Amino acid sequence: MGNAAAVLTAGGALGVPARGQLIAVMTAMGESGLRVLDYGDAVGPDSRGLFQQRDNGAWGSYADRMDPLISSTNFYRALLAVDGWESLPPTIAAHRTQRNADPYHYERYWPAAVEVVSALTGDVALSGCQPAPPGDITTEGWVRPAAGRLSSPFGYRIHPITGVRKLHSGMDIAGPCGTPIYAAGPGLVVRAGPASSYGTLVVIDHGGGVLTRYAHMWNEDVLVTVGTPVAGGTAIGRIGSNGMSTGCHLHFEVQRGGEFVDPAPFLRSLGVVV
Repeated sequence: MGNAAAVLTAGGALGVPARGQLIAVMTAMGESGLRVLDYGDAVGPDSRGLFQQRDNGAWGSYADRMDPLISSTNFYRALLAVDGWESLPPTIAAHRTQRNADPYHYERYWPAAVEVVSALTGDVALSGCQPAPPGDITTEGWVRPAAGRLSSPFGYRIHPITGVRKLHSGMDIAGPCGTPIYAAGPGLVVRAGPASSYGTLVVIDHGGGVLTRYAHMWNEDVLVTVGTPVAGGTAIGRIGSNGMSTGCHLHFEVQRGGEFVDPAPFLRSLGVVV
């Protein structure tokens, strides 16, 4: 936490917006676990410090790279030089700054970075700092509810746990546990809590008899409470594998007039790329 505080101090001194400071903490988590490491890895044996900065002249001296304030300052200067960093997904902004072999390496550390910065700043909401949703938000305010691959569509199937043929009442989006989940459209949270086979379930009422339902989160990964108004693209939780689940994924349902409908064509009808 002391090293995270140093990262934030350096960002504040440079006037870096809160989102940029979150990206820096996320990057340091992904590179060193927020530790000042005096060693590198097989790919970069000359890497050092919080950000595992290389001995290539771009990141200062050995002493600079081992100093949390100086190494953070040098990270911010490189981040601010990335064209359009503010609108990039955090992991891509970090990748273009650090040039990691895997552009999505940092993605898993974003939720933890939000928690650490919230604890240090007292800003629980961190307004404006949530990760950018996958895809564009339509003019009606709708968006894809999570990044990842469609692993199981709506329709009848053999349940992977019970072995019984039954209706799969939503679509599954598979992704690493901790991947952000977003409100698919504007509405009001009407349920957020344990729900038997669903694990932990969030339900949003969009009016006109339309509900969207987000399942298999862990309790601690729910970011909204009942009565919370949300816009499409608001982060409401994180992908988990709670309840009757065989792996990390979002089970996403749409109800219209009390009946389950196929979420994919429903979202496409609103201009969302599924």
